[in-house]
Amino acid sequence: MSTLHRVLPLFKGKRNLLGYYLSGFADGEGTFSVAIIRHPAQRLGWMINPVFQVYQHEKHREILDLYKEYFATGNIYRKSGTHPVLTFSIDSRRSLLDRVIPFFKRYPLVVKQHEFERFCVIVQAMERKEHWNVEGFKRLVSLAYEMNQQGKGRKHSKEYIFSTLPKE
Repeated sequence: MSTLHRVLPLFKGKRNLLGYYLSGFADGEGTFSVAIIRHPAQRLGWMINPVFQVYQHEKHREILDLYKEYFATGNIYRKSGTHPVLTFSIDSRRSLLDRVIPFFKRYPLVVKQHEFERFCVIVQAMERKEHWNVEGFKRLVSLAYEMNQQGKGRKHSKEYIFSTLPKE
């Protein structure tokens, strides 16, 4: 029996609440992040990588299985290191555009709404290929650095990334 079918009885007569449950759970245990990764094969030498993730202790994997089944995409993997934590992750831009963004617009977040709004702008701008030119790339990187503690803990500073870009 699938996870969705095991969990749905808990929502008997309230199936419309499942989306709110998943949204609320992601508000506490999820993240919308945008990595900026050095990648020499890319046009500007850098790659912008948006990802939606939900974390959970391995004892409660069924919650991550529920996300995977509900969104019909994504992967579950063990968080690096020796932590007994699993991650459900969606990094496919098509899935982000077609499934994740519409879902969280229908079932709004509370705590992470700020990050989600910036995440949407970045993913949608990438779909329009705005990150392929220096000006658009800088705008998206700046938005990414406004998310999740304003770039704290990032490997490269925004200024360093910008200094490596070709002159247009």
